[in-house]
Amino acid sequence: MTSTNAPRLPDSPVESAFGLARGVRIFSSPPGAPRYRRATDILLLVPSLLGLVLVVAAYPPGRSERALAGWLDTIPSWIDPAGSFFYDLLLLAAIVAAGTTLVARRWLVLVQAAASWALALIVALLSARAALGGWPNLLDAAVGGSRAPRFPGVRLAEAAAVLLAVSPHLVRPLQRAGRWVLALGLAGALMVDAVPPSGYVAGLLAAVVAAAGVRLALGTSAGLPGLDDVAASLAELRLPVEGLELAQRDLAGVVVLSGRDGDGRPLVVKVHGRDAYDNQLVEKVWRTLWYRDGGPSLRLSRREAVEHEAFVTLLARSAGVPTHDVVRAGSTTGDDALLVLRGDAIGVGALPRSTDDDVLVDGAWRALALLHRANVAHRRIDPTTVTLIDGEVGFVELGGATTTPTADHLTTDRAQLLVTTATLIGADPALVAAQNALGREGVADLLPYLQEAALQDRLRRATETAGIDVDVVRADAAALTGEPEPTIARLRRVTWRALVQTALLLLAALAILSFATGIDYDQFADGLADAAWFWIGVGVVAAQLPRLTQSVATLGSVAADLRFGPVYAMQLASGYMNLALPSVAARLAVSIRFFQRQGITAAAAVTSGAIDSFASTVVQVVLLGLLLLFSESTLSFDVQSPSERTIIVALVVLAVVVTAVVVTVLLRRARRAIVERVRAWWPEVRAALGALRSSNKLALLLFGTIATEVLFAFALGLFALGLGTRISLTDLLVINIGVSLLSTFIPVPGGIGVTELGLTVGLASAGMSEEAALAAVLLYRISVFYVPPVWGFFALRWLQEKQYL
Repeated sequence: MTSTNAPRLPDSPVESAFGLARGVRIFSSPPGAPRYRRATDILLLVPSLLGLVLVVAAYPPGRSERALAGWLDTIPSWIDPAGSFFYDLLLLAAIVAAGTTLVARRWLVLVQAAASWALALIVALLSARAALGGWPNLLDAAVGGSRAPRFPGVRLAEAAAVLLAVSPHLVRPLQRAGRWVLALGLAGALMVDAVPPSGYVAGLLAAVVAAAGVRLALGTSAGLPGLDDVAASLAELRLPVEGLELAQRDLAGVVVLSGRDGDGRPLVVKVHGRDAYDNQLVEKVWRTLWYRDGGPSLRLSRREAVEHEAFVTLLARSAGVPTHDVVRAGSTTGDDALLVLRGDAIGVGALPRSTDDDVLVDGAWRALALLHRANVAHRRIDPTTVTLIDGEVGFVELGGATTTPTADHLTTDRAQLLVTTATLIGADPALVAAQNALGREGVADLLPYLQEAALQDRLRRATETAGIDVDVVRADAAALTGEPEPTIARLRRVTWRALVQTALLLLAALAILSFATGIDYDQFADGLADAAWFWIGVGVVAAQLPRLTQSVATLGSVAADLRFGPVYAMQLASGYMNLALPSVAARLAVSIRFFQRQGITAAAAVTSGAIDSFASTVVQVVLLGLLLLFSESTLSFDVQSPSERTIIVALVVLAVVVTAVVVTVLLRRARRAIVERVRAWWPEVRAALGALRSSNKLALLLFGTIATEVLFAFALGLFALGLGTRISLTDLLVINIGVSLLSTFIPVPGGIGVTELGLTVGLASAGMSEEAALAAVLLYRISVFYVPPVWGFFALRWLQEKQYL
């Protein structure tokens, strides 16, 4: 969540231009109120842009869409006036929304509406150019009518873009009305039947892309309630508060105020306003992507969020944990959810240093023991949530706590408290206090969790401010307990020898292709001259997406709760190492070192890699079998029989493998070393395998693996489309999976040469000329295999800078 200007809490809910008349609220916030860039706009923009590309790629209408259009034609003609009315109502609503901003002098909102209209028109024109093969007349497209292009629905795009741009600035009832008008307008457009159904879908997606893009650029209303609003809500809950003022604490999506009750006791008022869910989603998405602590679980409503924090606070209080008293929790007729807490809490990080610090630390460990005894894990311990409240050390901000903690949650709490106390009194006294509270074995259990990459953001900033090196704390903890410090896997740097080796492999790949297919490269250049570069550009973008789904699969293969962002960066870095270091051991060191920095042992890291690889192979085999059984696709590739030299090489490799197995069995010392290592690692391996029992982990693993195969095939199909051949997704999956399985049995780093040859033969068998097939494959391989290492180099540097490696 990013603020576009300095936050300010309005003094009154009714100010100049706040509504068209005093007491009638049109806009959610007064002029000059804070604006934010919302995560919901990102979540709308990216899928809508991808969906628009897919709809444009699917044009002209296929059999299913023609069947839908035929069904719409069967609707009785007497309903047509209703369809036209709803379609025109959408345009009227857009005009009224823009006019209201003009009358109310909301100049920024008016600029957003105009920019969204213009951008929607541009996106629609680009879509028409890509789908129809030519530029439509600008005036006809903008005005609409019988001469407007049949794809996409430009009029729908323009009206919807204006409405979507203004809607976030309005009060919630008007937002709901706007959504209904938009839905009815789309239904009416389908009944009017001026363009194909996909044209209206493309128009709506263009509107979402335009409005979300403009909102991200300029921000939208924060929807902060005024002090008078909060006071009125408290009065509605029969709880008058004196001296109400904005507190210094900043919580995403929540307005925090301080005041006093009738007896003069301090109160904390948390108001979840109309935009609290969006703002919390900002924090939740960001933390889920980048940090081990994903923050509080998203509730279905703001009232549920208030009820959860109130419940956990009451539970902790009843267990003897010093924390706030819950005074009131509820919602108001103004659609605000409030939580009122009593107690004067000061974060230990804000207290002056004194000789009583040891007492504070011991009290914090006692409070944590009480919290865990109540089966509650805090999950966000740092110097601001460990507080001195009413003279005792306890915890506040329990909205992100869980009452169903796992062992990982509890151990993470202890590791966070150890690091928190180290920022207060230093590492050595903090370790002594932790050993007094947990015992030697308890501190030893924290060693894998004492990694800077495993800490939440606020605690990480606190360590930087206090000059605490978490790696030093881990080493000191290992020395104190007498346990060996977890060994971090060594990471080889890229060498010129490795780069030269990669260049030679690339030259060998081109030589193999040239020899095997007999391609005339002059014809290859001519084929590129007639290429549709729009689709090739889309293919280049689509080729970068499989790394995202591969990261999802990796999350499903690890027992620990990791964050998507760093895992995605690790995938990019592995792609760089995959190209620069044709060595399995070197690439494996990246993932092992990364996992160890997240508090995962080497055994669990290796097991995760094996699970990921095994699941990928199994999914490929199952998908290929299903496609061959239930589709018309085949694997009738015209591949030459293996040469005598190839057979000899294969036999030599087989002999080496058999010899290694025999030697391992016969040599007692080697066998004993392997057995001892397996026994030492087996508990951790079993825990990693047990994580697959979680439906969430298994779903991530399967979804990520299947989506990766589909995205690879889709990207290959876009390059084929750019060179003039449309190939079905089924055929593309069969070709890509078949070649991928084949390359796994040939010991060439990255499948260089083998993959290019197999894909070229596969596309040629699907109807492409050999020259076009080679061009499509080379473009695909460059985008999938040789371009990602560019991002991977920077990802590797970032991971090292953030101490993830």
